[in-house]
Amino acid sequence: MAKNKNKSIAWILLSSVIGLIIFLIIVFTVNILAISNYNPILNKIATFLNSNIFLIIILSFMFLIGEIFNALKFPFNLPAPLFNAIGSIFLLSFIFRVFMLMDLIIGERIFYFINIFSLFIYPIVFLIVLVSGYVVIFSDLLKKQESKEKPKKSKSKTWQDVEDEFRQTVYDFLTLIRSSIKGKKQKK
Repeated sequence: MAKNKNKSIAWILLSSVIGLIIFLIIVFTVNILAISNYNPILNKIATFLNSNIFLIIILSFMFLIGEIFNALKFPFNLPAPLFNAIGSIFLLSFIFRVFMLMDLIIGERIFYFINIFSLFIYPIVFLIVLVSGYVVIFSDLLKKQESKEKPKKSKSKTWQDVEDEFRQTVYDFLTLIRSSIKGKKQKK
């Protein structure tokens, strides 16, 4: 979960919309290239992107909502891990589909085992993202409460303070040397 406490909601919306527009331009470009050049791999990639465009938009939208909630203060940021967990499931689904596309392009069944383990991976990833999101929220909340409870003892030092400390150090050093020299003279 990204830290967006210092980002405004308008900036989050703008960056997400710009990212989505760039992605749509890339999909459009791949489609144009697939139509103009007959390349079976490029055609498979274009077909894959076209068939999964709604999945990509939905996962982008889920992460966008999660980022917006994450940018809010404590009680209002509680839904953020839920939307991030849902978005992570859609992202995981897209990644599995990319692996299946690679199997299709290669012509082998290298990533076939993912279908078997996907039923176990989805809930594990969902729970990990959800729990870690709430851990981050509550640890930030505890840090803020601890910082409010502790009075700030540190004051900023000025150049006058540094000069006074330096003078005192030099004075103590010279006094130590003088006392050690006097001590040696008295022993003789």
